[in-house]
Amino acid sequence: MIIKTMINALLGRRRWMKIKRRHNVDKGNVYVIAMPDADREFNEFALRNIDVFLNYRKGNKAVVLTTDEWVVNNSSRFSERIISAERITEFDYHCYYCYHCYYYYGFSERFVAMSLRGKYGERLALADKVNGINKEELACLGLYIIRNWKKVGVSHG
Repeated sequence: MIIKTMINALLGRRRWMKIKRRHNVDKGNVYVIAMPDADREFNEFALRNIDVFLNYRKGNKAVVLTTDEWVVNNSSRFSERIISAERITEFDYHCYYCYHCYYYYGFSERFVAMSLRGKYGERLALADKVNGINKEELACLGLYIIRNWKKVGVSHG
């Protein structure tokens, strides 16, 4: 089990290095957003708030890696700062996830997993619809971690 996880982490590292080089992640201040869930509502909230996330993190552009064909086909409608939306397999995401977990402190801050079923997301998923919390708030506050995020159109005062 541990050896298999380590092999998958190494495969994830190889995939990550290709993405970093292809999109100039570090020097170009590009963020990579992984969206492995086929939850259209959640993915739409993540895409709708991608510019807010990039502004908060002082990012220039974003690359979206997804298993959801809807995200690939519609991501360009949400932001001109999305330079690429690439389809990946569940196994590809699993490898990225293994690499992220195994090398967590040596991994990049420019990789964000927008998932309610992964390492941190599965706990966030339990909060959906509790005390009025919705998927947009889980995406922006829980996974993008935008500290000053306010829902558009809602008065906070």
